[in-house]
Amino acid sequence: MDPTLLFYLSSSDSEGDEKVIRRQLRDRSNPLTLPNTAFLKRFRLTKEAFTYVLEKLNLRQSDAKTVPPILQLAGTLSLLASGGYQHNIGSDYLVGMCQSTVSKVVSRVVLEMERKMCPEFIRFAPHDSFSCKDWFVEKYKIPGVIGCVDGTHIGLQKPTADEHMYFNRKGYHSINAMIICDHTCKILAINCQYGGAAHDSFIWKHSDQRRALEEGFQQNRQGNSWLLGDSGYPLEPWCITPYRNTSDGSSEQMFNDIHSKARCIIERTIGILKGRWRILGYGKRGRYHPIKVARFANVSAALHNICIKFKIPYDPPNYYSDPISEIDTGETNQLTAIGQTIRDQIKHSILRVT
Repeated sequence: MDPTLLFYLSSSDSEGDEKVIRRQLRDRSNPLTLPNTAFLKRFRLTKEAFTYVLEKLNLRQSDAKTVPPILQLAGTLSLLASGGYQHNIGSDYLVGMCQSTVSKVVSRVVLEMERKMCPEFIRFAPHDSFSCKDWFVEKYKIPGVIGCVDGTHIGLQKPTADEHMYFNRKGYHSINAMIICDHTCKILAINCQYGGAAHDSFIWKHSDQRRALEEGFQQNRQGNSWLLGDSGYPLEPWCITPYRNTSDGSSEQMFNDIHSKARCIIERTIGILKGRWRILGYGKRGRYHPIKVARFANVSAALHNICIKFKIPYDPPNYYSDPISEIDTGETNQLTAIGQTIRDQIKHSILRVT
């Protein structure tokens, strides 16, 4: 009998027999022989992009489980893309691994991805944002925009330690991931260090990206450069947020409408990220440690950018941002006053061209 059929149909074979069958499956398997459409649907990458990632990682064959690198990557991408159970991934005739092997392989490959790919493909470089600035000026008449920032919750089952730090305002456990993107939906930064109890403004205030923007502003290295954030973020010279308590028909309300339309790019980015890599998806409550979920998110962001590099299309059917749970009400200070002046100037410039 063909090993594939035997693997799925036999219920009486011993554990040793199953190991032999899985080994035979792995020896015969080559995911790259799948038709292009089926390959993309299963692994979210084209064959060209898959081969590129495989070469970047330079994985070794696992001596203990004799799993070739191509199947290590295939199994990992399949788990990230489907968000399914490790047992189901391993039972796939293209993968042929038991659940414990899938767990070990995925942990190893994701760690290698985070180490080798994230630093290269996720980079926040405010000094190199000319095309982003030009795009926002052309499309929305807003000058100086180097990207958009927002937070999104990645669901967890109840952690065994520090449970209260992950219980968010919506009533479930999560990581609150801060994401910054540019005009092409490329992810420039992702911060998964904090649990769902942390507010967007708290994560922003303690982020490396905010520190970099503040230092650039203080040293006058990045004049006229800022991110667009929603009302959950503080108004600062490098983070422009909407006006509060506006009246209908006012210039402030008009600015808010344009600001909101411009920020749709971050909502779309998050929708594509979670739609393509469903292990992060809305409604998921993975049985993984928060550190591993954060690692999944980091690696998924790098893969998201690789998809952009290889022009792999993906249109999320229902993308949306997490609703703003509360508004940042930080103290007004000199930086806030400078931010208000910048925002007013942007508002007046928009009024002049509309």
